[in-house]
Amino acid sequence: MAVAEELSTKEKIIKAGAEIIVKEGLRKFTARNVANKIGLTDAALYKHFPSLDDIIIQIIERYIKKCSESVDRAVEIGGSTVDILKQVMREHISVLEETRGAVPILCFEFSRSGNKKFFDILHKFVESYKTKLSAIIRIGQKEGIIREDINPEDTAMLFVGLIQAKTFAYVMENREGKIIQDPEMLISELFYGILKR
Repeated sequence: MAVAEELSTKEKIIKAGAEIIVKEGLRKFTARNVANKIGLTDAALYKHFPSLDDIIIQIIERYIKKCSESVDRAVEIGGSTVDILKQVMREHISVLEETRGAVPILCFEFSRSGNKKFFDILHKFVESYKTKLSAIIRIGQKEGIIREDINPEDTAMLFVGLIQAKTFAYVMENREGKIIQDPEMLISELFYGILKR
């Protein structure tokens, strides 16, 4: 059985919505377009979600939950600070691929749109993620693994910014397939700049 066939209608709607946001933009994120993508009527779509905003909220909340859990899980698994940070990055990339890059696109869109509801949700996530990552980076600095001259909060934002940049390149180049072709290479490039030599 194909993966798409295993998804519930609600999951298909979320996936279709994310794909439209990334490939066609928010202007094309309409009930008709989402419904057509998976063979539903507009009315059937609204049986699963009361509004399009609810689809966006589901996309964002799932991304936030998975990213946040990835940090907690990496810390629980343990290992060196570098191992923990690399695992966080691997899992963040995995979540990015699952959601087809919709949340980085939404971050950009809502940072400029004046839509306070979505902006506040995304801002809270970025601040929480930054706090968790910077705490791990500080531990690495105390251990002498990570350069002392870097700002932990700014470095944590490099993780977020790198994901954003890769997503924008994917969209701007109108590519298909994976957003990040070689996650391990990307991770090694990031860590080259923050580790002590």
